[in-house]
Amino acid sequence: MVFLVRKGYGAYDNRMKSTLPCLAILVAWLLLTPLTAADESKLSAADWPRWRGPNADGVADGGKLPLRWSVEDNIRWSVKLPGWGTSSPAVYGQRVFITSQTQEGNKKSLLTLCYHRATGKMLWRHDFGFGVNQSTNKKSNLAVNTPAVTADAVYVAFGNADVARYSHDGKLSWVTRYLPRFGDPKMAWGYCLSPLVVDDGVLFPWNHHKGPCFLLALDRQSGDIAWKKERPIGTAHATPLLVEHHGQRDLLVPGQNRLTAFDARSHAELWSYGEGSGPYNGEIISSPVHADGVVYLQLWRQSLIHAIRLRGDQKPPERIWVSKKPGPVEPSLLFYRGLLYSLLDNGVLVCLDGKTGDEVYRERLAGECNSSPVAGNKHVYVSDNAGKTYVVKAGREFRLVATNSLGERITASPAISGDQMIYRTDSHLYCIGRGAKP
Repeated sequence: MVFLVRKGYGAYDNRMKSTLPCLAILVAWLLLTPLTAADESKLSAADWPRWRGPNADGVADGGKLPLRWSVEDNIRWSVKLPGWGTSSPAVYGQRVFITSQTQEGNKKSLLTLCYHRATGKMLWRHDFGFGVNQSTNKKSNLAVNTPAVTADAVYVAFGNADVARYSHDGKLSWVTRYLPRFGDPKMAWGYCLSPLVVDDGVLFPWNHHKGPCFLLALDRQSGDIAWKKERPIGTAHATPLLVEHHGQRDLLVPGQNRLTAFDARSHAELWSYGEGSGPYNGEIISSPVHADGVVYLQLWRQSLIHAIRLRGDQKPPERIWVSKKPGPVEPSLLFYRGLLYSLLDNGVLVCLDGKTGDEVYRERLAGECNSSPVAGNKHVYVSDNAGKTYVVKAGREFRLVATNSLGERITASPAISGDQMIYRTDSHLYCIGRGAKP
């Protein structure tokens, strides 16, 4: 509306007056319309609103990302986190959201934290209670699920299947606790998937080895169950994927040694790729990734990688290739500029041709890895549990550009925010950018 106050427009005519109510309605609609995983038009280049970013693929091109840093160089800000966790940061506007778990004596607390993106100043902190405890791997705790942020809300989840909604300024709207509702199956590793926000709900599937299992969505306003679909018995920790292709929108749900597609509107099951049976059917941690109509996935932990092409008219997908060697257990796959990058848990980076599945190179970078790789500015970023990040030039020829250390374990995946990267170590949150002073 700047043109209204420029010289010559101080007394705008009646025609302009008549358009103002319409403009006001349009602006209000744009501000209040919820952002879903399929609605990326409102996002800025600095937003990383959910697990693996705007397109759930770990990629954000366009920014001048840093290539080299340390705890003293190229750090825009750093903050010490209360407690620790392995959830990744989510970025929306000038806010960074992350979860954490603290313990004082015998009291455990699950926290939602919000920081200012430009300065690192804490904007708010909330503890909504611990709920039912679940055992976890020693390298993790219950603060393992990455928040999902829309234009009007922040949705967080924890490894004990507690899910909550907040406003951007920290007002708690609701908490839904799955275990009191469905019973406690005493999971060995907790619930590691992250929430996915779609038009008619917040997806947080209920999968475990005892059953029953469900694909279900919570009502975004109340937290009550909006809809529920029965699923085969099996354990899954991979986050579902919402894809648009051939004029249709599908929910791709990993787990139970298969990938199952559901219509995003009717929730009808469309097809299932892969087979599985039995009570311990197909535990999967690595999330699928979609690019150019092709989905790259694994059916089980440390299993072969599959490339399948999606088809229209709700037809089952076409298999393109299957890798000759297994992929990772925990790090998710990364497709970038025609190549598929597979970071194995032992620190070996494997690059495959996206069209054929042929191995381009296989190089050892690090020790044990749990963080998923990300890419931007023609580089791939790989972090290990020793706190080192390896910057690799994207392309068919392996070229290690830099090795950067933050001196503390990294198990969370980073967020890309414009020209900056936000990393979580065990105890700190770092915002890294070129030319920054400590």
